[in-house]
Amino acid sequence: MKVLLIRPNSIIIATPVPLGLAYIAQYLRERRGDEVTILDARNRRLELEAVARRAAELKPDVIGIGALSFEQREVHHLAKLLRQAAPQAKILLGGPYASANREAVLSDPNIDVVVVGEGEETTRELLDAFEGKAELPGVRGLILREDGATRFTGNRPALEDLDRLSPAWDLVDPKSYFKRWGRNSENIVKTSHKTLAVFTSRGCPYGCIFCHNLFGRKFRTRSAENVLEEITMLKERYGVKELEIVDDAFNLDLKRAKAIARGLIERKLKLKIALPNGLRGDRVDGELLDLFQAAGFYRIAFAVESGSPRIQEIIHKRIDLEKVNRAITETAKRGMVATGYFILGFPTETEAEMKLTADFAAHSDLHVASFFYLNPFPGTEVARSSGRDLTDTTFLDYFSISVNLSAVPDATLHRMCKQAYRRFYLDPRRIARILQVVPKNFRTAINAFLTLRLLFQDAVNQ
Repeated sequence: MKVLLIRPNSIIIATPVPLGLAYIAQYLRERRGDEVTILDARNRRLELEAVARRAAELKPDVIGIGALSFEQREVHHLAKLLRQAAPQAKILLGGPYASANREAVLSDPNIDVVVVGEGEETTRELLDAFEGKAELPGVRGLILREDGATRFTGNRPALEDLDRLSPAWDLVDPKSYFKRWGRNSENIVKTSHKTLAVFTSRGCPYGCIFCHNLFGRKFRTRSAENVLEEITMLKERYGVKELEIVDDAFNLDLKRAKAIARGLIERKLKLKIALPNGLRGDRVDGELLDLFQAAGFYRIAFAVESGSPRIQEIIHKRIDLEKVNRAITETAKRGMVATGYFILGFPTETEAEMKLTADFAAHSDLHVASFFYLNPFPGTEVARSSGRDLTDTTFLDYFSISVNLSAVPDATLHRMCKQAYRRFYLDPRRIARILQVVPKNFRTAINAFLTLRLLFQDAVNQ
């Protein structure tokens, strides 16, 4: 079959390689022999109408769209255009937005099927069913229309052997992401524009109530050797100079994380590496950080979320705040950029507890901190327990209050966020520490300056 996989253009600026689509593409090619095209409209900044014209030219049998919750408007507009441009095609929707909103997505008549969670095997079986080789209702991991109603076919067991999977790097054209002035990664400030992202594990057992949990709660890993082979290939074939490891819980298996770092050192790949999604901060030891430093890791993010022990329990993060703080200090001592992620507005959170979060950040050795508002995306535990129907809620970004579940009014929540930014960034000592660790090349120095200016404007003028 001819398959077109699309990431829509949207308001989202960061444009790392669409690894989810690349993994599905390779799986279909290897196991079905499908002719697959990946169209990353965000990378190419294509208008949705241009995407539809491309679909009309390709005449695919199946179109798959992968999207985040922030892209819901673009998804439905694009689906309408695709239905007109390629009426012969089955239109599928997957990714976090589809998995979170589930049955509600099929209120859009232009979308035929929703793929929930991990997509490789589900999509393969779905295409088999389209060809009459399997019964559609028997394909687990789908939401279908049946007799005017929607039906979920049941959860699919997670893929266990991740070494069987690989992304179709040739279909995404990695070098097209090496933009000197674009944002081709999660990092705002990078050491090189030749940056690519890799997954080395899937799943996270901690069950934070605000997480989409797209890959489930069972932690599964690629072997260290498999990861190192892919990284070596990216270096030799595409000339990558910087990597982002975008796992949800890279260091959950501490032994494997250390083995990957040792392998990078032994292979002398001389890469710069960032962990932008956040380590589990209370599973870090000095040996791991020493290996990270020697292997070229230069930025490590810590997803702390809250400085309140009560809130840590409520959100099921249950991170040891003292251990995280020590890990941040040890990271900074080794000259690596320590980044912290925090969220304000958790259910029943008080002003005093928001202040605890600001205190934790301000008193830490973090170089960078971001304070986000809680987004209770549909399908997450926090949304289900809120008692509200959030299906039609528009989520613009992490810096806007979409739904306030805290114990304070919107104005207070907004004020506490402003104060957290002010306390953290309007500190001369922190400014000096930031300037010591930002990459020294000219381009990133300019980016660092602009970023700091924006942070100051945000802290002072919000």
